[in-house]
Amino acid sequence: MRRSGIVVLSGVLFVGCASSDRLLWEEYTSAGVAAVDSRHYARAEMYFNRALLKAENLGPEERGISLNGLGETYRRQGRTADAEKMYKRALAVKEVALGPDHPDVATTLTNLGVLYAASGRDQDAVPVLERSLSIREKRRGSEHPTLRPTLLALAAAYQRLGRAHDAFVMEVRLRLLRPE
Repeated sequence: MRRSGIVVLSGVLFVGCASSDRLLWEEYTSAGVAAVDSRHYARAEMYFNRALLKAENLGPEERGISLNGLGETYRRQGRTADAEKMYKRALAVKEVALGPDHPDVATTLTNLGVLYAASGRDQDAVPVLERSLSIREKRRGSEHPTLRPTLLALAAAYQRLGRAHDAFVMEVRLRLLRPE
């Protein structure tokens, strides 16, 4: 009888640790986002790295989000190579864990496309952004406001590539989005 009590107790402790990891991951992630918004990038990097450590005990979705946060932190600092590396790692984790057409995959694709475009790599940005747009449209429809960042980035990339008609189509689509 005593033995079964130990098994139950150890199960409770395990669940307690998992929920503690989740809580810390959420806190670190929120603190990282707030630090990025406040342009405190060293602090953001610290928090996202802590979140990534906690995410190892939680799952691939959390790892992908933490890696994406690091990518965004690096992008905002102009650390293009580091940002690309984190976005690609996040994308690989999310695609395997969530599937290639998950909205979180689209978020990372948009971030990677924006990074490419900002780096003058519009040829690389366009297929990534088009894939993100396709995923978002399948999930949300063609007029959902969450398409805005992807449409904006695509319009700008098309314009710089001399694809004026495609850029115009994206600009018209932006005007047709539902209000947020």
